[in-house]
Amino acid sequence: MKIKMIPNHWKTNRLFIKDMTEEEIQPVQELYEQGSYIHQWDGSSFDKEYAYRCFIEGDIPPGGTNAQFKIQVIRLKGNEHLAGLLTTYHGYPATESFYINYLYIEKEFHRKGLGQEVVSELLSIVEQAGYREVRANVAIKNWPALRFWTEQGLDTIQGIYGDREYGACKYADIELVKVF
Repeated sequence: MKIKMIPNHWKTNRLFIKDMTEEEIQPVQELYEQGSYIHQWDGSSFDKEYAYRCFIEGDIPPGGTNAQFKIQVIRLKGNEHLAGLLTTYHGYPATESFYINYLYIEKEFHRKGLGQEVVSELLSIVEQAGYREVRANVAIKNWPALRFWTEQGLDTIQGIYGDREYGACKYADIELVKVF
């Protein structure tokens, strides 16, 4: 299978999603920082250059290329308010795999169905593009995200990675998969 990228611009009922531009780096970084509370669950460190790094280099897996990475902004239709951020990788760990690296919806819009709306349309686009599976990595301590992703159909455990024992300063991730 040849790697097919998701569109540069797509939409849902209430949102439009498009590739991030250079002018959006600072507001996207601010949005990323708003979601930095997840580091308490995944043990990662805060990345003060996340948006810039993603725009220039990508957030790519070992052996990956920037050409297969996308960082997209999620905006409300009508007023174009920046409501979220989506980063994805096409073709990892196998050519027929689509990886959702990061999805964040602005706190003000939590529990309003926007995340579900994005993922529902994204899954449709990915399936139509010929991918056989979608994957997402979630911190085991991030219960809201585990519930969210399993409700979206990413309910098969591919693997568990990280510390082997539980502890306040111990962390592990679970890789969830949806097979088409």
